[in-house]
Amino acid sequence: MSAARVWAVTMRVLRQMRHDVRLIAIMLVVPSLAMILFGFSFSGDIRGVRLAVIDEDRTDLTAEIIDSLKGDPTFRVTELPPGQDPEKLLLSGYQAVVRLPDKFTSLYYAHFAMGVATEAHGTLHLWLDESDPQIAAAVRAGVAEALMDIGEGGPVEIEEHPLYGVEVRFIDSFAPAIMGYVVTFICSLLTLLSVVREKVDGTFERLWISPLRRGEFILGYVIAFGMVALVQSGLILGLGKLVFDIVINGSVFWALVCIILFAVGNVGLGTFLSALAQTESQAILLFPLVVLPSVLLSGMMWPLQAIPPVLRPLAYLVPLTYGNRLLRAVMVKGLAPWQEPVGLAGVLGFLVLTVALASVSLRATARE
Repeated sequence: MSAARVWAVTMRVLRQMRHDVRLIAIMLVVPSLAMILFGFSFSGDIRGVRLAVIDEDRTDLTAEIIDSLKGDPTFRVTELPPGQDPEKLLLSGYQAVVRLPDKFTSLYYAHFAMGVATEAHGTLHLWLDESDPQIAAAVRAGVAEALMDIGEGGPVEIEEHPLYGVEVRFIDSFAPAIMGYVVTFICSLLTLLSVVREKVDGTFERLWISPLRRGEFILGYVIAFGMVALVQSGLILGLGKLVFDIVINGSVFWALVCIILFAVGNVGLGTFLSALAQTESQAILLFPLVVLPSVLLSGMMWPLQAIPPVLRPLAYLVPLTYGNRLLRAVMVKGLAPWQEPVGLAGVLGFLVLTVALASVSLRATARE
């Protein structure tokens, strides 16, 4: 083996890379992005959970409990007047509701007056949106800590009211996120690779002189990868139900409709990203630019409230953030898609934007 020949091959490869400015840029950006996203994401605590408090007793003791909740950075507390429907509040955007009933204070102090053997105690009512078990756990811990501040925990019973009739586990909220992630991976990344491969093979030159239109080209990719994503999502859903007995409170039909809409948007995204890559090597290095934000910033692994404030605005630029929100609303909360307007608007906006950008990028490719 000749060291000189080995060195010659090494220098040849490095010279090729040196002339590929896009490849060098991607190689520098991807590891930097990975380090920043992982570093910030793992350093965050859950903050800013939307908590509604209904105080029907209105005493110094209940005011002390509410002040303790307000002082906890876990919560963003809103005080509401009595008579509100806690379940409607949860479905309207609040993530937890605390109700301090009438005579809460008198029952609390009656415990001390009558002795520890009495059953008299204050009862705090707690409604939780358990579609994200991590947020639910943080709420329980925060409420318990607020009650500790009024005297060694106090003789207070926390009565929970499950919104969905059953306890929601992490796997129940994780299954919709996995479906959204599969669609992101399959549709966007495989579309990107497929389009770049056709550019490298010279297929585009033959396509653009044929009667094929750009819209027909995109639609063909949408149908192909949409069918793949639909089959894989159905497989995930079936395995989740059969093996892990995941909770599905909503319509499977509407869940699959949402998957199709999200798949169309991701096909458009993959087609648009293909304009940034001239070779398959460049396309492969673009993978982390889609995968890392989708995993770390979309609420898939941990809630958005656990993402540090410096990164949280970026989470709302990640399509999977809205896909997760929509799928969890349909599958876990049992809502129709239009009852989750933020998630649905995000998915539809993503679809329209990426398909339009894909059309523009294909037009530019046809002129090259």
